[in-house]
Amino acid sequence: IIRHHKSMSKHTNLSVMKQVLEQRVHFKTYCYTHQLSTSLIFCLAATMFLSLPSSGFVINARMVMFGRKLGQSFGRRLYCIKNPWQKGFGRDGILSETMTIADTPLGKSAERAVLLDGLDVYTVDAVGDRHPLCVFGINSTNPVQSHAGQVVRPILLLHGRTWSSIPVYHLLGGTKNNKESRSLMETLNSLGLQPYAMDFRGFGGTPYDETNCVEPFRCVSDVESVLRWIATRHGIESQDDGNNTDLMREMPALLGWSQGALVAQLAAQKSSQLISKLVLYGSIYDPLISYPREPLYSTNLDIESASTLNTVDAAMEDFTIEGSISRETATKFGEAAIVTDPKKANWKHLYQFNNLDPAQVHVPTLVVAGDQDPYAPLRVQADLFSNLGRGSDRTWSILADSDHAVHLLDGRRRFANIVNSFVKNGKKSDADYYS
Repeated sequence: IIRHHKSMSKHTNLSVMKQVLEQRVHFKTYCYTHQLSTSLIFCLAATMFLSLPSSGFVINARMVMFGRKLGQSFGRRLYCIKNPWQKGFGRDGILSETMTIADTPLGKSAERAVLLDGLDVYTVDAVGDRHPLCVFGINSTNPVQSHAGQVVRPILLLHGRTWSSIPVYHLLGGTKNNKESRSLMETLNSLGLQPYAMDFRGFGGTPYDETNCVEPFRCVSDVESVLRWIATRHGIESQDDGNNTDLMREMPALLGWSQGALVAQLAAQKSSQLISKLVLYGSIYDPLISYPREPLYSTNLDIESASTLNTVDAAMEDFTIEGSISRETATKFGEAAIVTDPKKANWKHLYQFNNLDPAQVHVPTLVVAGDQDPYAPLRVQADLFSNLGRGSDRTWSILADSDHAVHLLDGRRRFANIVNSFVKNGKKSDADYYS
């Protein structure tokens, strides 16, 4: 079949067979078909397996396309693995079980050691498809419940629309950098919190899945998976299962920045039992915005070709207030950002954000933003805060002389102190912190 496929040359055939013999990954094929076509496809797969000396092989990109055409002729779709050594790995259905941070731009970059310096890197399986989610911790290899007589509260940080959590929350962190650290994770940890940060699918250390896109509801589901993982690591039971008798051991707090704040809000609306505190930082929520649905049909099936390269200038565009951050530090952020995310993420189905409803948030919530944040104007922040669900603590904080990236500016310590105070404060913690 391969030899007679008209789009493949003899040279390509030899190249394909060389990859088959030399570059092997676990093979798994999902077929949704009628009984006859299923039998034919599995017979083909079995024949190829038996012809090889190992238990697996790699399917070339051309073979993937041919497999799809063959599948369409049998009235069904065939998902095959794409060669992970090729550019654009994971964009054509590579199995999540075979993927790690090493398969991402962050993992392959020569600068990764510096960017990840000081962090603990974990892989968490997403509930459902077991896709590997990259999670970063700091001083977290042996999580503790308390330190110096105080409870150590875990908090999960969510990045925004464009950049991984590494440049966003661990800029110039670790001991290998000669510049002043801008790592929010280090600062929160020094204040007595146990911070974690995750990358959504297609960002930084988390590879894309077969859909080649990022969608809000999938992000929410992945956040739930990581929150449960954190709770388990810290020996915390869900607040809804009746087993959390120790009132001091609350569920993790959740912080989302920019578009990540929208994901955090959706998670709080859907699964409040997994969250003790919610921080909506620089939220771009706007009740007057309704996200449209994508066209139902399109002739452009090559999603990857539509991706756009990120640039250092684009990474620095959030810094708008003169004197709030040096050019050198801003450039360091831009350089780190394009290492972790050389291409813009392909967000799809943003209409799912239309489900945002502050009145459905019933966990203690902090709304915080800079007074000159162009994406979070005070008018919208006031609407967000005023309409949060009743019955829980609510705090609204506005930081002067600050724009969208408050936590990276020269006055960033104010932001960290506000978050720390809010996470630790509350009815259940009064006896521990204010006795």
